[in-house]
Amino acid sequence: MELPLLQSWLPAPEPGFLPSMARFSWADGVLRLEAKFTGHAPTSRATAHGQRLWELGDVAELFVQKVGEESYREYQVSPNGFTMALQYPDLTGVAEVRSGLRTLADFLSGEIHSVECTTTADGWSVSLEVPLPASPSERFRVSCCRYAYPMERSATISSTSLHPVRDFHRPQDWREFVPVAG
Repeated sequence: MELPLLQSWLPAPEPGFLPSMARFSWADGVLRLEAKFTGHAPTSRATAHGQRLWELGDVAELFVQKVGEESYREYQVSPNGFTMALQYPDLTGVAEVRSGLRTLADFLSGEIHSVECTTTADGWSVSLEVPLPASPSERFRVSCCRYAYPMERSATISSTSLHPVRDFHRPQDWREFVPVAG
């Protein structure tokens, strides 16, 4: 499944919006995200895994939730190869982090199977694989999101999901994905 990244919460893309594409595929119990981000040379001040990557520069995010469950996973990758993997029991986990009641460390998990990043002067690409055991009848929701920081400005964000508001933690807006080998 290939999808463009959009700014669906806006009537028109904001200045600085950078078009991108993301492709989701599945084989042998592994979900693969391949995304190509264009527009500028990526930057990141990340120096270690598990940091708040979206605050440190360009980042790709992958969200995954099994349909019918409240828990979901979030994966982040910076263009310099640092990652963060989170497992939330439900949306209250994000609300608690945002309010300061809990920290991201409470939700860290180590589930990133493999990551490959390639950077160029006008963009970057990422290939991310995460475990996703599934049977033919199971359905999932997935979303790829991007934080782009051109010229050290504030982030320009986009998503493959049709969010009505500027918030990526809305599983009901994520795209349905049925794992089919191929």
